[in-house]
Amino acid sequence: MGLDEQGLIMSMHTLNELAIFRARLLRDQQQIDRSVTEASISQLNETIISRPATTPDEGIAKLELARDIAAAKGKAKIVKLIEGALLVLRH
Repeated sequence: MGLDEQGLIMSMHTLNELAIFRARLLRDQQQIDRSVTEASISQLNETIISRPATTPDEGIAKLELARDIAAAKGKAKIVKLIEGALLVLRH
């Protein structure tokens, strides 16, 4: 990840801005160097996880990220637990 990208990530103030940037990276990863994309997504994940949620929507976004990370690591029980919590929070 270049210094410009790292500075951009650190300058984002809200979890929503970070989540949108992460989604764009995931969408566009075919057009960007895969190692750069993976490093950027990893940095974004760490930044999103470390910031506190200040609204219910941000809390849900953080849980969705945790679910995605658990799924990528093959943690089916954790995924199921998070999905149950999300189901309750969305209603």
